[in-house]
Amino acid sequence: MIAPEPFFEPRGTPFSEFHRIRALTALGHEVDLVTYPFGETVAMPGLRIFRSLKPPFLRGVKIGPSVAKLPLDALLACTALRRALSSRYDAVHSHEEAGFIGVLLAAWLRVPHLYDMHSSLPQQLTNFKFTKSRFLIGAFKWLEDNALRAADAVITICPDLRDYALSTGLSGDRHLLIENSIFDDVRLKKKAAATSGGANVALCRFELRFRLRSGGVARFHPRRPAAAVDRYADR
Repeated sequence: MIAPEPFFEPRGTPFSEFHRIRALTALGHEVDLVTYPFGETVAMPGLRIFRSLKPPFLRGVKIGPSVAKLPLDALLACTALRRALSSRYDAVHSHEEAGFIGVLLAAWLRVPHLYDMHSSLPQQLTNFKFTKSRFLIGAFKWLEDNALRAADAVITICPDLRDYALSTGLSGDRHLLIENSIFDDVRLKKKAAATSGGANVALCRFELRFRLRSGGVARFHPRRPAAAVDRYADR
């Protein structure tokens, strides 16, 4: 699993990632999470966390698009590639802009790609007033559309985002809506933590519909790592 966020920190996407991982490990999968060099370590059987290198001038990363994410995502991609070269995986599960990495990595490994879409990235560029550049916004739109088309399965977290994803041509049989909601405690190794999460019982059912590009059903093996950033890993 590839998570371009600080894991774990008590904020939106990390909560979702935690509960995705918990659902997957409960099904018997092992998850290797490739994530940023920031955040608390989570205690969960079946989860291993691999953190990317920390740029010497960064101590954290804010919510939303930022210049700091450029070196962080570049180093994240290197860590994901290194994991892909050192282990066998069944699938790649990517979050947010890591979907761009996941598309290429899954194609290279010839494994299914699950794209967890927590927001529309080109919309984020304008909502957070990061840029007004039509070229940059258009480039992210092109990358996002291709990630949606190439993914074997897509998860969205709200009806508006679902409608947007389906409007790009994503077929309904490759999509699942899992809305964020209050769930259980997040247990850290060093200290007790916050609550929240996602309704990830649906993820158990969605596993049965996770299809390969060739039309077959992906076979996940209990206690065998799932795709390079997907054993599944949390961030």
